[in-house]
Amino acid sequence: MRPRRSSKRISGTVICCLLACLAFWNLPQAWGQTFISGKVITADGKVVASGAVALEKGELHNDAFLAGGAIGSDGTFKIPLPSGGPWGLHVYSEGYIYFPLQVQIKAGVDNEIPVVLPVDGNPGDDPRISNIRFNKISDQVFQIKMRVDDPNSNLGPQMLAIDTQRYRSYRLAPDSGDLKDKKADFPSGEYGSPFIPLPLDGEDLNNWLFVVADHQCSNGPIYSGVNQSVLKPPVAHAEKLKCEVAGIWKSNFDKVYQFTPKQAGKFSGKQFAGDILIDQMAQTENNVTMEFRLKGVKGRAELQLACPENQIRLQGSFQLPERSGEWVFAKLQNAKATQSGQDLFAANCSGCHFTDRKVTKVGPGLQGLFKNPKLPKSGRPTSEENVRDTIVNGRGKMPPFKHLEDLKIKVLIDYLKSL
Repeated sequence: MRPRRSSKRISGTVICCLLACLAFWNLPQAWGQTFISGKVITADGKVVASGAVALEKGELHNDAFLAGGAIGSDGTFKIPLPSGGPWGLHVYSEGYIYFPLQVQIKAGVDNEIPVVLPVDGNPGDDPRISNIRFNKISDQVFQIKMRVDDPNSNLGPQMLAIDTQRYRSYRLAPDSGDLKDKKADFPSGEYGSPFIPLPLDGEDLNNWLFVVADHQCSNGPIYSGVNQSVLKPPVAHAEKLKCEVAGIWKSNFDKVYQFTPKQAGKFSGKQFAGDILIDQMAQTENNVTMEFRLKGVKGRAELQLACPENQIRLQGSFQLPERSGEWVFAKLQNAKATQSGQDLFAANCSGCHFTDRKVTKVGPGLQGLFKNPKLPKSGRPTSEENVRDTIVNGRGKMPPFKHLEDLKIKVLIDYLKSL
């Protein structure tokens, strides 16, 4: 065993690196405005009750791991991020193939991402962690070591320690030396973290999670810092699915989609981790049409909504210039309920505006707002466009509310019309 190094022997280069890391460390305050969240459901219709989430800053698979957290017993996670922009999302739960996804994070809001984990049909080849150790380097610095083994010798670069209390993740490298080619097979053996600028004394090691993955997207048991598995059996997905288009769906091509209502009979759609862009969706009774682009090539689908015994389906066919076939979607999760206009007003506006009078609170009272030809204070013509502009961009002492999604702004304006 190597002797512990004292703080006096840490090089000047290491000290500079530690100081740079400390600039990020005040997480709850500095990372308190932008979030990524989700509920982890499985391809076999369950909700995971344990697991880990890790995020790379920038492009997927660049191994610049920075943020992370735990999956709760209800299958949900919510992790603060220091900024918007591109992030690589990785979700792990024992018994399932891990989930990688390139995401574009919008700053200042909670970015909700649906996660569907495929069942791991061959857990016997999963990589394994053992002998996790926290080594004290100085009073303010420690390093993590652990053993990693893989029965089929195809380890990837993801050997991760996740600090769920501070929402940080760290990639561990082989003691024998990191590999420049991250697509190569990594060796079994000892792995170590970078120096972590925290006092080890008093640290609750149960707040740390450890996960590894191989090139076939298998991840084995996930451990806490006290070398104990955190596995909790997945639970039944108890949500009663609504017979409607809005929600989270999985197709017969193993792709996940989110369909969101825009207006009566109209929807926006998004595919996660795929090449399809949905231009528009429309529903007439149980018939749903979809216009989409696959790698820039325009296509169209004719689908029908069928709802036998909570097995909600969208099924039909698609057509492309040189390809056609059957397209079937199975519903996995209902759309998140939209807040009422009254709830949105109470959460965002009630501190400064009355709804039942015209007198000033902090800003002007909004009783009869759309019944007056001009808006209070600004004197601009009363119109939905001008009210939306005021909400989104602010005016005078009123701050902007750019974090509100378009649908929420519409619901809020509809409520203002009723005053």
